[in-house]
Amino acid sequence: MISLRLENCMQDTTYLSATDLLTRFRDGSLDPVDYFEVLAVAAERQQATINCAAGLFLEQGRNMAHESRRRYAEGTARPLEGVPVIIKEETSVKGWPCPQASLVFKDNVAVENHPIVDKLLNAGAIPFFQATNPEFCVLGHTWSKMYGVTRNPWAQAYSVGGSSGGSGAALAAGVAPLATGSDMAGSIRLPASLCGVYGYKPPSGRLPCAPGSEYMTQAVVGPMTRSFDDLVLMQNALGGPHPTSFTTLPYTELPTEYGDLSGMRIAYSPAFGHPALARDIERNLLQALDGLRQRGAIVEEVALRWDLDEINMVLLDGLRAMYADEFMTDISDADAEKLCSYTAHMRQQASEDQPSIMPSAVLGQKLHRDMQEKVWSKGYTAFICASMLTTDLAADQDPVAQPFLELGGHKVDANLGWCLTPAFNLLNRYPVLAAPTGLSELGVPTGMQIVANAYDDETVFRVASNHARAGTSRLFVDQFPVLG
Repeated sequence: MISLRLENCMQDTTYLSATDLLTRFRDGSLDPVDYFEVLAVAAERQQATINCAAGLFLEQGRNMAHESRRRYAEGTARPLEGVPVIIKEETSVKGWPCPQASLVFKDNVAVENHPIVDKLLNAGAIPFFQATNPEFCVLGHTWSKMYGVTRNPWAQAYSVGGSSGGSGAALAAGVAPLATGSDMAGSIRLPASLCGVYGYKPPSGRLPCAPGSEYMTQAVVGPMTRSFDDLVLMQNALGGPHPTSFTTLPYTELPTEYGDLSGMRIAYSPAFGHPALARDIERNLLQALDGLRQRGAIVEEVALRWDLDEINMVLLDGLRAMYADEFMTDISDADAEKLCSYTAHMRQQASEDQPSIMPSAVLGQKLHRDMQEKVWSKGYTAFICASMLTTDLAADQDPVAQPFLELGGHKVDANLGWCLTPAFNLLNRYPVLAAPTGLSELGVPTGMQIVANAYDDETVFRVASNHARAGTSRLFVDQFPVLG
């Protein structure tokens, strides 16, 4: 039984941003312990419908919230003091299970924190919610034999994307204002777009990676949040070196305030010339571009014609060579029975061929030269495109059982053929920020990718700041999911 006081508090505070939370914690108008109890209720309630929790660590969170209360009283609060945070299951928290959503590894427990977890803890944040991901994080949706199907809070029949789908869903369900994600082929940007939140794929080396992942330059960790200001806040908390990471670049904090876009030239290509882009996604994208024009930008379409099938195949081969095949071939035939269809299919591929990372490097260079010729050398500072071709994706879509999708009369590969994200994992030094653009006709959020040239992080944040100020998307402003 929930008290009326707590119910009223839930209505008032569930969707507060971390930025607003910190202000209220500091001025004493909201207590970290009371707020944590609000989110504990939200975390438990969503599981019956959304199913985005791999684990709940409420007592640990309560203890940390009491510590935050003490620090505010003593004047020793840290930058994220008392802010609850969602942690993707793949991202290790010492003492938490880390099976990678696989029954094969169901007994695995993390023996140390991922570097970004250490950074969150050092900043005073409260990890308490472990979010679902697909098995081994190799699917663009979020379902597994271990956790079942994670559903979209905006429209529960539809996909939250993957592999950071649990993080996106938990943000949309009001579980916490901040979440971690990781991105090998769009795994931050796809869920961010489908759940109506912000997500950042930083350039390789910008944030510390897990020990052993240093050479997987296509894959990065990054922040996911409901508001733009929170994305800046979280990215700044995660930046900088960590003792276990030798590849992290020096970090200069991002500004928290940005001017308008007067004089900035922005190029766009809705879907790299792909004919299957849904009209509602394109409509929302064009409205967002009009908002940027109102903020002073010069926005012009450019003719990029990229072979998405080739990009997807080359990226997947590279990821298999660097990541998946290493342990897929070590799984016994007995354990293979426990695998999901999509990982069993990958295991079968691993036994039949030998993928290489070299085509990824070659194609990445080709794509960069095309961007250089048509975008960067022409005076454009940023580039924008949609995040995906469609939102009509079932929550439990299985690309093994249904290898192709029909999109507007065009047949595309069901695995990654609907995604517009993988090119920027080949161009892995490019910063890419996913921002919400509105709702599709199905009631599922849509999103866009804001891209800049290598290591020009500040530009994508400047554009995203102006997008947020333009207000063409009303998601989590005056439009919210109805969870039921």
